[in-house]
Amino acid sequence: MRIRTLTSVTASILALGLLTGGAAAFAASQEPTADDRGTFIDGVPAPDDNEDVAPDDEQGFFIDGMPAPLFVTPADLAKGPVTLTTGQSLVVVLDTENGGIFTGTGGTDDDAVVHFDAATVGADDDEASFNAGFSAEKVGTTKGWIAGTDGQRTTFDITVVAP
Repeated sequence: MRIRTLTSVTASILALGLLTGGAAAFAASQEPTADDRGTFIDGVPAPDDNEDVAPDDEQGFFIDGMPAPLFVTPADLAKGPVTLTTGQSLVVVLDTENGGIFTGTGGTDDDAVVHFDAATVGADDDEASFNAGFSAEKVGTTKGWIAGTDGQRTTFDITVVAP
């Protein structure tokens, strides 16, 4: 088998062909079709210009009917009662500015009103970690509590209201 080397004349002919007809053919194949114009990223729907996003000064932003989570520290919970909206989460962090996972325990007197989920800490940096938090399930009032790894227990009232 004989291997041919590319001569400068052959390379010039190929380059000229790519720069003229080839470039136009490439650009034409990149034009979006009518079916693709409704996607923002391939396979992901484009944002809706009429999306209902309304700020609520007390509870954060509601996007598609979901209230924003409320991030608090154990010290914040010790200061007094908490009011949540149905479907809202109360996330317990060690520091509201820098985060930090609260790995203590917690609970409520009535899990039907508010449910506690303990933190999940990934074994290494490649695994997901989740903060401890309370989920507002239905309208009502209950007592909640958390206990840090040091055993210090904080009790507080939680009121869940309709959106």
